[in-house]
Amino acid sequence: MKGMKYVSLVAVALLLAGCSKPVLDWRNADLSNGKIFEGGANEPFDGLVTGVPHNQIEQHLGPIRRILQNLDTNQPTKMTMLLGNLDYICDVDVEDGLVGSSFTCRYPRSEVVAYEGHRTNGGLDGETVFHTRKGNPGVLLTMKDGKVNGPIKIYYADNPEQLSYEATAVNSALEGEARSYYPSGKVKVKSIFKGSAPEGLWEAYWEENGAISERILYSAGKIESASYYLQDGKEYMQESEMRELHRSIFASDDFVLTPKQAVLLEEAEQRTGAIRPVGPSIRDARYQEEQERIRADKIARGLDPNCWVCDGSDKR
Repeated sequence: MKGMKYVSLVAVALLLAGCSKPVLDWRNADLSNGKIFEGGANEPFDGLVTGVPHNQIEQHLGPIRRILQNLDTNQPTKMTMLLGNLDYICDVDVEDGLVGSSFTCRYPRSEVVAYEGHRTNGGLDGETVFHTRKGNPGVLLTMKDGKVNGPIKIYYADNPEQLSYEATAVNSALEGEARSYYPSGKVKVKSIFKGSAPEGLWEAYWEENGAISERILYSAGKIESASYYLQDGKEYMQESEMRELHRSIFASDDFVLTPKQAVLLEEAEQRTGAIRPVGPSIRDARYQEEQERIRADKIARGLDPNCWVCDGSDKR
């Protein structure tokens, strides 16, 4: 029985050895005509190549770096920085000298897996989770042939259990509703996209009580209207809008405030201490009044009112 058991173990070991892939360290690999060869070999390599810099395989993944760069993390740090600027070392399946369908990338000098990837000829494919250097999930992308097609989920770097942003993409363009969250988990902004352009009604919320803080209506990426609210629900005007209205009042006599603008502008001026400007005709009338006052003063002092340099300072 012992002999039979020994023979069986040897058979299993040989079977497993026969199924394992050849392994090649990237330092011992040669590149020729876009294919990977073991140093000195005449045939392209088949097996697992270890220690491959991530930038050597990015060209086979589609525009993944640009996709990550364009993601809004709803955090102070950009996505690529949260993910170590994609500076990874990868173990890559190679078939006939070409990058195969699967690979695993880790942070340098670390066992922390940055992400496990699968690819097609079009690029990165399938649900892919990128991790931070601490091993926490940073972003989940649903990929199809190198493009984002499906859910996007971004997590807070210092609170990986909490989403910071979620959206849906079609052919790498944001489509439909998206949401960003406060670190507490409360909704921060509800937004809508069409082809990555803002569309429809966006709403932002105060974290303290969940009341609406902003309502912005978009059409084809442009703001149609915007309203801002205090925590008690009272609408107010932002300083930037106040300054814009001041510029319009200053530039034209034909500009007229709406009743709503008049109320909100007055409150904003009182709140900020700003002084409302006047239009061109009022400024001109005030200028003429001042000139008439100066003229009358000269006459009263016995000076030539038409001499604009004669102010009496030369008289002793």
